[in-house]
Amino acid sequence: MVRIALATDDEKTISKGHFAHAREYIIYDLNEETGELVRVESRSNPLGTVPDMDEGIHAKASAVQPGIPMHGLPKYEWLRNNVLSDVNAVIASGACQTSYNYFTSEGVQILFVEPNTSIDYLLTQITLAADEEEEEDEDEDRGAAWGTDKD
Repeated sequence: MVRIALATDDEKTISKGHFAHAREYIIYDLNEETGELVRVESRSNPLGTVPDMDEGIHAKASAVQPGIPMHGLPKYEWLRNNVLSDVNAVIASGACQTSYNYFTSEGVQILFVEPNTSIDYLLTQITLAADEEEEEDEDEDRGAAWGTDKD
């Protein structure tokens, strides 16, 4: 099972910019055996309502979330531990080098698509890719059953 987080602001398209500042994540489970994709939930992102201080924009004191780091590696550690702790992949339109390095070091794949890519389109592509992989596995199994080794 692969758990995927889609970074979005409107539940219809992938948000523009850094995935850590998407307003929410739509979480899906992909069954690698069957290719079935199941929506699990939508998760709010507290970082989605504050300016990105890593981009040189200084947040007003009223925008800062108490208890949430607003800058650098601690911000991404907080996001991983408190919002995206169970995901294996994030699909987004952007990330900074620090967040990319941290999440990938945690075993999370970061997959980039164009901003405003339709989530319905992405889900179709994920399902098609899973189906193709399943067909390739079946072809390999058939070849093994027919004894394709050259002796």
